[in-house]
Amino acid sequence: MFLTVTCNPALDWMMRLPAFAEGVTNRSAADDLSYGGKGVNVATMLHRFGQDACASGFIAGTTGTALVEGVEAAGVPCDFVRLDAGQTRINVKMKRPRADGSLEETEINGCGPAVGPVAIATLRRRIERLGSDDCLVLSGSLAPGCPADLYADLAAAAAEHGARCVVDTTGTALTEALAARPFLVKPNNHELAELAGCDAADEAAVVAAARDLARAGARFVLVSCGAAGALLVDAKGLIARGAAPAGALVNSVGAGDSMVAGFLAGLAGASLPGRESLCPGADDAVYALRLGLAAGSATAFSPSLASAGQVSDLLPVTFVEPCN
Repeated sequence: MFLTVTCNPALDWMMRLPAFAEGVTNRSAADDLSYGGKGVNVATMLHRFGQDACASGFIAGTTGTALVEGVEAAGVPCDFVRLDAGQTRINVKMKRPRADGSLEETEINGCGPAVGPVAIATLRRRIERLGSDDCLVLSGSLAPGCPADLYADLAAAAAEHGARCVVDTTGTALTEALAARPFLVKPNNHELAELAGCDAADEAAVVAAARDLARAGARFVLVSCGAAGALLVDAKGLIARGAAPAGALVNSVGAGDSMVAGFLAGLAGASLPGRESLCPGADDAVYALRLGLAAGSATAFSPSLASAGQVSDLLPVTFVEPCN
């Protein structure tokens, strides 16, 4: 089973504006509500790939109840820890057309409720129920009140019981978690460049920075590079690079989470077109990278998280080059 943890999930309110002006009333031409947070997105995509996934983390108030109801209505089981006070946050995502026809995206993200030590202890006990056939996915920023080493502690708890752990976060929360030797970490190239003090456009420097994360404890480092594709690195160096298929960006929200889910589903043997026809002679990790790239791109080209069918449609035009 995959258990995803989202410390600060959200109701995402997407608004499409014909134009935007400060200081006056703006009216949306269309809007849509989705149930999000990085770990929720990962669990949803894993479910669409036919994997056994459960969404967990912290919720509060009536907005937290709405989030659980929405996620479970989509077929994804939930096991969130309910906080005594506050409200699960609402994020506002605004899209408006640019002169060149592309979409400009602006986000206003809520801060979310504070998480106390009792709730953290409750979540840790649930993670301690994981076993050697399970995988813990820790995604997104920490909520108010969470210690900087929370992901490190939860990853260590999973490792003590033989479960694999995936960490998709940034800054101190990421570097602290490396001590627990996670199976996978997934920074994007800009986050990695900021962490290492290098140029995000310099592939050699990005690969070197990713190798440093692997040497510090990560088994795999999956680096998403936007329209440029993705890199898969371990302590020895670059395993593979992949090019993202061509397409028009419709929605960047959840694209990185979809890549994580696709990669994990690929390793788990998701029942999409087999790697024999797509990556002849490639190992599991290379096929997983290809599926991850297709999944991330499919979501980027869709108004919301992609379906398994949309991912399958992109697999034949998603190319991966093994490098080792």
